[in-house]
Amino acid sequence: MKDFRSSVNPLITRIQIYKLLIITVISITASIWSLPVCGQMTTPSYSIKELREGTLVIRFPTYTSKIDTLTAMAGRTKDPKNKERLEKELNKTIEERDTLLTDYIEAFKTKYDFSKVAYIFDYDARNLNTATYYNLDGERIAVADLSEKPLFYLFFERTEVDAHDALVVYNRNLQKIPAPFPNDFIRGGINVLFLKISNKKFPSWRVGKMNKQFYKYHADVE
Repeated sequence: MKDFRSSVNPLITRIQIYKLLIITVISITASIWSLPVCGQMTTPSYSIKELREGTLVIRFPTYTSKIDTLTAMAGRTKDPKNKERLEKELNKTIEERDTLLTDYIEAFKTKYDFSKVAYIFDYDARNLNTATYYNLDGERIAVADLSEKPLFYLFFERTEVDAHDALVVYNRNLQKIPAPFPNDFIRGGINVLFLKISNKKFPSWRVGKMNKQFYKYHADVE
């Protein structure tokens, strides 16, 4: 019995070691697969280099909730004056939406060449893997094709500190790229005044400024 036990115990030990090795290999493999893919890191110098090789996806606002609400209210009201007021506000909102889309697409076509550009609409952006992507000519792009290179997203939003209107760059994990990466492209006071005097469109100036700052920072970290 003693000899039998002495021959079994090493066998049990070896089995336990094999199991431990298998578990370790599985854990390491899972960790590797969970690592961020290209374009996921928020390191400023790394991000600018990735953006240069990748695609900046603009998330255009569509004011869908506001438009739907105004449409419903205008349809329900029995007061002619109130109906006229609501329809006027509705038409104004639709015009603002369409003008913003048109002006920024033109701005990116003419003032931006730091990276490739695509766009999506905000109502379709809850799942970025299934959203519908377009190039600047309005043609659909397969997200699988875009994913071959790093992806970054440009949101129309407001700054956290002072709530200024801003364009903000995020990586594919929707993590904001921190300074010194150029970000938070806000609507500046004196620049807006100059634009009004010169009759230039703000989107063209804003996108041109973004393009220059990306190139400058890219040169600084090379």
